[in-house]
Amino acid sequence: MNSIGLLLRRKHTRRQFRSKVHLHDKRDLKKRFILLAAVVGLHCIAMVFFEDLNWWQAFWLTMTSATTTGYGDISAVTFWGQFSTIVLIYGMGITLVAQIASDYIELRITNKEMRIKGRMEWNTMQDHLLIINTPKYDTERYLDLLVTQVTNTPELAEVPIQILTPDFPEGLPLKLRSQGVVHQTGEATTEGMLLSAGADKAKYIIVLCSDYQEPHCDSVTFDILHRIQTLHSSAFILAESIDDSNRARFKKAGANAVIRPVRAYPEMLVRSLIAPGTEQVLENLFRYEGDHTIRLDIRLEGFTWADIVTRLIQNNIGTALGFENNNGDIITHPATSEKISARSLILLVGDEQVLPSKEQIASYFTPN
Repeated sequence: MNSIGLLLRRKHTRRQFRSKVHLHDKRDLKKRFILLAAVVGLHCIAMVFFEDLNWWQAFWLTMTSATTTGYGDISAVTFWGQFSTIVLIYGMGITLVAQIASDYIELRITNKEMRIKGRMEWNTMQDHLLIINTPKYDTERYLDLLVTQVTNTPELAEVPIQILTPDFPEGLPLKLRSQGVVHQTGEATTEGMLLSAGADKAKYIIVLCSDYQEPHCDSVTFDILHRIQTLHSSAFILAESIDDSNRARFKKAGANAVIRPVRAYPEMLVRSLIAPGTEQVLENLFRYEGDHTIRLDIRLEGFTWADIVTRLIQNNIGTALGFENNNGDIITHPATSEKISARSLILLVGDEQVLPSKEQIASYFTPN
Protein backbone atom coordinates (compact mmCIF):
# COMPACT_ATOMS: atom_id res chain seq x y z
CA MET A 1 0.00 0.00 0.00
CA ASN A 2 2.82 2.37 0.87
CA SER A 3 4.60 1.57 -2.39
CA ILE A 4 1.42 2.32 -4.38
CA GLY A 5 1.06 5.64 -2.57
CA LEU A 6 4.70 6.46 -3.21
CA LEU A 7 4.30 5.67 -6.92
CA LEU A 8 1.23 7.87 -7.21
CA ARG A 9 3.01 10.68 -5.34
CA ARG A 10 5.99 10.49 -7.72
CA LYS A 11 3.73 10.70 -10.75
CA HIS A 12 1.83 13.60 -9.27
CA THR A 13 5.10 15.39 -8.47
CA ARG A 14 6.45 14.82 -11.97
CA ARG A 15 3.20 16.11 -13.48
CA GLN A 16 3.37 19.22 -11.35
CA PHE A 17 7.00 19.81 -12.29
CA ARG A 18 6.26 19.26 -15.99
CA SER A 19 3.47 21.86 -15.90
CA LYS A 20 5.99 24.41 -14.63
CA VAL A 21 8.76 23.86 -17.14
CA HIS A 22 7.14 22.26 -20.19
CA LEU A 23 7.20 24.45 -23.28
CA HIS A 24 3.95 23.83 -25.11
CA ASP A 25 4.45 22.63 -28.64
CA LYS A 26 2.14 22.51 -31.63
CA ARG A 27 0.42 19.36 -30.37
CA ASP A 28 -0.68 21.17 -27.21
CA LEU A 29 -2.09 24.02 -29.27
CA LYS A 30 -3.90 21.56 -31.53
CA LYS A 31 -5.55 19.86 -28.53
CA ARG A 32 -6.69 23.19 -27.11
CA PHE A 33 -8.06 24.30 -30.47
CA ILE A 34 -10.05 21.07 -30.74
CA LEU A 35 -11.40 21.52 -27.20
CA LEU A 36 -12.27 25.16 -27.93
CA ALA A 37 -14.05 24.12 -31.11
CA ALA A 38 -16.07 21.59 -29.10
CA VAL A 39 -17.02 24.24 -26.53
CA VAL A 40 -18.01 26.69 -29.28
CA GLY A 41 -20.08 24.00 -31.01
CA LEU A 42 -21.91 23.01 -27.82
CA HIS A 43 -22.66 26.62 -26.94
CA CYS A 44 -23.99 27.30 -30.45
CA ILE A 45 -26.29 24.29 -30.15
CA ALA A 46 -27.48 25.53 -26.73
CA MET A 47 -28.22 29.00 -28.09
CA VAL A 48 -30.19 27.56 -31.03
CA PHE A 49 -32.35 25.35 -28.78
CA PHE A 50 -32.69 27.51 -25.67
CA GLU A 51 -32.63 31.03 -27.14
CA ASP A 52 -34.33 30.27 -30.48
CA LEU A 53 -31.46 31.90 -32.45
CA ASN A 54 -30.40 30.94 -35.95
CA TRP A 55 -26.99 29.32 -36.39
CA TRP A 56 -25.20 32.49 -37.40
CA GLN A 57 -26.63 34.46 -34.45
CA ALA A 58 -25.65 31.61 -32.12
CA PHE A 59 -22.10 31.57 -33.47
CA TRP A 60 -21.87 35.39 -33.26
CA LEU A 61 -23.02 35.39 -29.62
CA THR A 62 -20.62 32.56 -28.78
CA MET A 63 -17.58 34.28 -30.28
CA THR A 64 -18.29 37.72 -28.81
CA SER A 65 -18.74 36.09 -25.40
CA ALA A 66 -15.62 33.87 -25.64
CA THR A 67 -13.44 36.82 -26.66
CA THR A 68 -15.02 39.02 -23.96
CA THR A 69 -16.02 41.57 -26.59
CA GLY A 70 -19.67 41.63 -25.52
CA TYR A 71 -21.40 43.96 -27.99
CA GLY A 72 -24.74 43.38 -26.29
CA ASP A 73 -26.74 43.22 -29.53
CA ILE A 74 -27.61 39.59 -28.76
CA SER A 75 -27.64 37.98 -25.33
CA ALA A 76 -28.98 34.91 -23.56
CA VAL A 77 -32.23 35.59 -21.71
CA THR A 78 -33.48 32.14 -20.68
CA PHE A 79 -32.21 30.32 -17.61
CA TRP A 80 -30.74 27.40 -19.55
CA GLY A 81 -29.22 29.71 -22.12
CA GLN A 82 -27.54 31.79 -19.40
CA PHE A 83 -26.52 28.64 -17.52
CA SER A 84 -24.93 27.20 -20.69
CA THR A 85 -23.04 30.45 -21.25
CA ILE A 86 -21.74 30.47 -17.67
CA VAL A 87 -20.52 26.85 -17.85
CA LEU A 88 -19.28 26.66 -21.43
CA ILE A 89 -18.06 30.18 -22.14
CA TYR A 90 -17.19 31.78 -18.80
CA GLY A 91 -16.02 28.53 -17.24
CA MET A 92 -14.17 27.01 -20.21
CA GLY A 93 -14.16 29.08 -23.39
CA ILE A 94 -12.50 32.26 -22.11
CA THR A 95 -9.90 30.20 -20.26
CA LEU A 96 -9.11 28.20 -23.39
CA VAL A 97 -8.79 31.35 -25.53
CA ALA A 98 -6.39 32.84 -22.98
CA GLN A 99 -4.35 29.62 -22.84
CA ILE A 100 -4.15 29.36 -26.63
CA ALA A 101 -2.96 32.96 -26.92
CA SER A 102 -0.41 32.45 -24.16
CA ASP A 103 0.88 29.18 -25.60
CA TYR A 104 1.10 30.64 -29.10
CA ILE A 105 3.19 33.58 -27.90
CA GLU A 106 5.34 31.25 -25.79
CA LEU A 107 5.87 28.96 -28.79
CA ARG A 108 6.86 31.87 -31.03
CA ILE A 109 9.31 33.25 -28.44
CA THR A 110 10.77 29.79 -27.79
CA ASN A 111 11.21 29.03 -31.48
CA LYS A 112 12.87 32.39 -32.06
CA GLU A 113 15.24 31.84 -29.14
CA MET A 114 16.08 28.34 -30.37
CA ARG A 115 16.77 29.63 -33.88
CA ILE A 116 19.01 32.39 -32.56
CA LYS A 117 20.94 29.99 -30.31
CA GLY A 118 21.34 27.38 -33.04
CA ARG A 119 19.18 24.73 -31.41
CA MET A 120 16.83 24.16 -34.32
CA GLU A 121 17.46 21.93 -37.30
CA TRP A 122 17.81 23.49 -40.73
CA ASN A 123 17.53 20.23 -42.66
CA THR A 124 14.93 21.76 -44.98
CA MET A 125 17.54 24.09 -46.48
CA GLN A 126 18.56 23.29 -50.05
CA ASP A 127 21.34 24.47 -52.35
CA HIS A 128 22.95 26.37 -49.50
CA LEU A 129 26.50 27.05 -48.41
CA LEU A 130 27.32 25.01 -45.30
CA ILE A 131 30.32 26.21 -43.30
CA ILE A 132 31.53 23.56 -40.87
CA ASN A 133 33.59 24.70 -37.87
CA THR A 134 34.79 28.20 -37.06
CA PRO A 135 38.33 29.49 -36.43
CA LYS A 136 39.54 29.52 -32.84
CA TYR A 137 41.20 32.92 -33.16
CA ASP A 138 39.59 36.19 -34.30
CA THR A 139 36.43 34.26 -35.09
CA GLU A 140 33.93 37.06 -35.55
CA ARG A 141 36.18 39.12 -37.79
CA TYR A 142 37.00 36.17 -40.02
CA LEU A 143 33.35 35.11 -40.41
CA ASP A 144 32.35 38.69 -41.15
CA LEU A 145 35.01 38.89 -43.89
CA LEU A 146 34.04 35.51 -45.30
CA VAL A 147 30.30 36.17 -45.38
CA THR A 148 30.82 39.65 -46.81
CA GLN A 149 32.97 38.21 -49.58
CA VAL A 150 30.34 35.55 -50.32
CA THR A 151 27.50 38.07 -50.51
CA ASN A 152 29.58 40.37 -52.71
CA THR A 153 30.27 37.58 -55.20
CA PRO A 154 27.55 37.61 -57.89
CA GLU A 155 27.52 33.81 -58.29
CA LEU A 156 26.96 33.35 -54.54
CA ALA A 157 25.00 36.46 -53.62
CA GLU A 158 21.65 34.68 -53.19
CA VAL A 159 22.96 31.39 -51.75
CA PRO A 160 21.70 30.77 -48.17
CA ILE A 161 24.46 30.39 -45.59
CA GLN A 162 24.45 28.05 -42.61
CA ILE A 163 27.22 27.55 -40.06
CA LEU A 164 27.60 24.31 -38.09
CA THR A 165 29.79 24.97 -35.08
CA PRO A 166 29.94 24.36 -31.31
CA ASP A 167 30.77 28.04 -30.90
CA PHE A 168 28.17 30.78 -30.45
CA PRO A 169 25.82 28.78 -28.17
CA GLU A 170 24.09 32.05 -27.30
CA GLY A 171 23.73 33.14 -30.91
CA LEU A 172 25.69 34.48 -33.86
CA PRO A 173 26.86 38.09 -33.82
CA LEU A 174 24.10 40.47 -34.86
CA LYS A 175 26.07 41.56 -37.92
CA LEU A 176 26.00 38.01 -39.30
CA ARG A 177 22.33 37.46 -38.46
CA SER A 178 21.44 40.70 -40.22
CA GLN A 179 22.87 39.18 -43.41
CA GLY A 180 20.57 36.16 -43.13
CA VAL A 181 23.19 33.74 -41.81
CA VAL A 182 21.80 30.91 -39.66
CA HIS A 183 23.69 28.43 -37.55
CA GLN A 184 23.31 25.19 -35.66
CA THR A 185 25.16 24.55 -32.43
CA GLY A 186 26.96 21.22 -32.52
CA GLU A 187 29.90 19.17 -33.73
CA ALA A 188 29.92 17.84 -37.28
CA THR A 189 31.43 14.61 -35.94
CA THR A 190 28.34 13.98 -33.80
CA GLU A 191 26.03 11.40 -35.32
CA GLY A 192 23.15 13.01 -37.19
CA MET A 193 24.42 16.60 -37.06
CA LEU A 194 25.39 16.76 -40.74
CA LEU A 195 21.95 15.56 -41.76
CA SER A 196 20.23 18.08 -39.49
CA ALA A 197 22.33 20.79 -41.17
CA GLY A 198 21.21 19.57 -44.60
CA ALA A 199 24.70 18.56 -45.74
CA ASP A 200 23.14 16.07 -48.17
CA LYS A 201 21.26 18.92 -49.90
CA ALA A 202 23.94 21.64 -49.76
CA LYS A 203 25.40 23.16 -52.91
CA TYR A 204 28.72 24.10 -51.31
CA ILE A 205 30.43 22.84 -48.15
CA ILE A 206 33.45 24.47 -46.54
CA VAL A 207 35.23 22.44 -43.84
CA LEU A 208 37.33 24.89 -41.85
CA CYS A 209 40.23 24.02 -39.59
CA SER A 210 39.30 25.27 -36.13
CA ASP A 211 42.91 25.66 -34.94
CA TYR A 212 45.62 25.96 -37.61
CA GLN A 213 48.27 25.51 -34.89
CA GLU A 214 46.99 22.05 -33.99
CA PRO A 215 47.89 19.29 -36.52
CA HIS A 216 45.20 17.06 -34.97
CA CYS A 217 42.63 19.22 -36.77
CA ASP A 218 43.44 17.40 -40.00
CA SER A 219 42.18 14.18 -38.41
CA VAL A 220 38.90 15.87 -37.53
CA THR A 221 38.60 17.21 -41.07
CA PHE A 222 39.18 13.74 -42.50
CA ASP A 223 36.47 12.33 -40.23
CA ILE A 224 34.02 15.03 -41.36
CA LEU A 225 34.80 14.41 -45.04
CA HIS A 226 34.21 10.69 -44.57
CA ARG A 227 30.85 11.37 -42.91
CA ILE A 228 29.82 13.70 -45.74
CA GLN A 229 30.84 11.05 -48.26
CA THR A 230 28.46 8.53 -46.68
CA LEU A 231 25.59 10.98 -47.24
CA HIS A 232 26.26 10.92 -51.01
CA SER A 233 26.21 14.69 -51.10
CA SER A 234 26.63 16.32 -54.51
CA ALA A 235 28.00 19.51 -52.97
CA PHE A 236 31.28 21.09 -54.00
CA ILE A 237 33.46 20.45 -50.94
CA LEU A 238 36.37 22.68 -49.97
CA ALA A 239 38.54 21.55 -47.05
CA GLU A 240 41.38 23.23 -45.20
CA SER A 241 44.52 21.19 -44.58
CA ILE A 242 47.37 22.05 -42.23
CA ASP A 243 49.73 19.36 -43.52
CA ASP A 244 50.27 19.29 -47.30
CA SER A 245 50.79 15.53 -47.15
CA ASN A 246 47.08 15.16 -46.26
CA ARG A 247 45.84 16.82 -49.43
CA ALA A 248 45.65 13.57 -51.40
CA ARG A 249 43.85 11.83 -48.54
CA PHE A 250 41.28 14.64 -48.33
CA LYS A 251 40.59 14.45 -52.05
CA LYS A 252 40.13 10.69 -51.86
CA ALA A 253 37.68 11.34 -49.02
CA GLY A 254 35.56 13.54 -51.26
CA ALA A 255 37.08 17.04 -51.12
CA ASN A 256 36.96 18.80 -54.48
CA ALA A 257 39.52 21.38 -53.41
CA VAL A 258 42.02 21.57 -50.56
CA ILE A 259 43.59 24.76 -49.28
CA ARG A 260 45.80 25.87 -46.43
CA PRO A 261 44.21 27.90 -43.60
CA VAL A 262 44.82 31.54 -44.61
CA ARG A 263 42.82 33.55 -42.11
CA ALA A 264 43.68 36.99 -43.48
CA TYR A 265 42.30 36.20 -46.94
CA PRO A 266 38.94 34.39 -46.94
CA GLU A 267 38.64 35.55 -50.54
CA MET A 268 40.79 32.53 -51.46
CA LEU A 269 38.06 30.17 -50.26
CA VAL A 270 35.34 32.02 -52.11
CA ARG A 271 37.29 32.12 -55.36
CA SER A 272 37.90 28.38 -55.22
CA LEU A 273 34.15 27.77 -54.88
CA ILE A 274 33.25 29.57 -58.08
CA ALA A 275 36.51 28.90 -59.95
CA PRO A 276 37.96 25.55 -58.80
CA GLY A 277 41.71 25.35 -59.22
CA THR A 278 42.37 29.00 -58.55
CA GLU A 279 43.10 28.21 -54.92
CA GLN A 280 46.31 26.45 -55.99
CA VAL A 281 47.43 29.48 -57.98
CA LEU A 282 46.58 31.85 -55.15
CA GLU A 283 48.35 29.68 -52.59
CA ASN A 284 51.52 29.68 -54.64
CA LEU A 285 51.57 33.45 -54.51
CA PHE A 286 51.96 33.27 -50.74
CA ARG A 287 55.00 31.01 -50.67
CA TYR A 288 58.36 30.68 -52.36
CA GLU A 289 58.06 27.00 -53.26
CA GLY A 290 56.50 26.32 -56.64
CA ASP A 291 55.30 29.28 -58.68
CA HIS A 292 55.95 32.62 -57.00
CA THR A 293 56.02 36.28 -57.85
CA ILE A 294 59.10 38.43 -58.37
CA ARG A 295 59.79 42.07 -59.16
CA LEU A 296 61.89 42.72 -62.23
CA ASP A 297 63.36 46.21 -62.32
CA ILE A 298 63.42 47.12 -65.99
CA ARG A 299 62.28 50.30 -67.74
CA LEU A 300 59.99 49.95 -70.74
CA GLU A 301 58.45 52.68 -72.88
CA GLY A 302 56.02 52.51 -75.76
CA PHE A 303 55.33 48.77 -75.70
CA THR A 304 51.82 47.38 -75.56
CA TRP A 305 50.98 45.08 -72.70
CA ALA A 306 50.27 42.24 -75.14
CA ASP A 307 53.72 42.66 -76.67
CA ILE A 308 55.42 42.59 -73.27
CA VAL A 309 53.57 39.46 -72.14
CA THR A 310 54.26 37.69 -75.41
CA ARG A 311 57.99 38.43 -75.44
CA LEU A 312 58.41 37.28 -71.85
CA ILE A 313 56.65 33.97 -72.54
CA GLN A 314 58.52 33.40 -75.79
CA ASN A 315 61.84 33.78 -73.97
CA ASN A 316 60.75 31.55 -71.05
CA ILE A 317 61.09 34.32 -68.49
CA GLY A 318 57.70 34.08 -66.80
CA THR A 319 54.16 35.40 -66.92
CA ALA A 320 53.62 39.13 -66.45
CA LEU A 321 50.95 39.93 -63.87
CA GLY A 322 51.34 43.68 -63.72
CA PHE A 323 53.76 46.59 -63.76
CA GLU A 324 54.80 49.65 -61.78
CA ASN A 325 54.28 52.91 -63.64
CA ASN A 326 56.41 56.02 -63.34
CA ASN A 327 54.24 57.29 -60.48
CA GLY A 328 54.97 54.20 -58.40
CA ASP A 329 51.45 52.72 -58.82
CA ILE A 330 51.08 48.98 -59.39
CA ILE A 331 48.82 48.28 -62.38
CA THR A 332 47.49 44.75 -62.82
CA HIS A 333 45.89 43.30 -65.93
CA PRO A 334 45.94 46.42 -68.13
CA ALA A 335 44.31 46.51 -71.55
CA THR A 336 46.29 44.39 -74.01
CA SER A 337 46.51 47.14 -76.64
CA GLU A 338 47.51 49.84 -74.14
CA LYS A 339 51.01 51.25 -74.50
CA ILE A 340 52.57 51.51 -71.09
CA SER A 341 55.40 53.26 -69.30
CA ALA A 342 56.91 50.92 -66.73
CA ARG A 343 59.88 51.05 -64.40
CA SER A 344 59.42 47.48 -63.16
CA LEU A 345 57.41 44.34 -63.93
CA ILE A 346 55.66 41.91 -61.58
CA LEU A 347 56.19 38.37 -62.87
CA LEU A 348 55.01 34.89 -61.95
CA VAL A 349 57.91 32.44 -62.30
CA GLY A 350 58.58 28.81 -61.46
CA ASP A 351 60.64 27.68 -58.48
CA GLU A 352 63.37 26.07 -60.58
CA GLN A 353 63.31 28.69 -63.30
CA VAL A 354 66.68 30.36 -64.00
CA LEU A 355 66.26 33.93 -65.18
CA PRO A 356 68.71 35.63 -67.55
CA SER A 357 70.42 38.85 -66.52
CA LYS A 358 68.57 42.16 -66.60
CA GLU A 359 70.71 43.24 -69.55
CA GLN A 360 69.73 40.17 -71.53
CA ILE A 361 66.05 40.64 -70.67
CA ALA A 362 66.30 44.29 -71.73
CA SER A 363 67.73 43.14 -75.06
CA TYR A 364 64.52 41.28 -75.79
CA PHE A 365 62.77 44.64 -75.95
CA THR A 366 65.40 46.38 -78.07
CA PRO A 367 64.04 47.25 -81.51
CA ASN A 368 65.64 45.17 -84.28
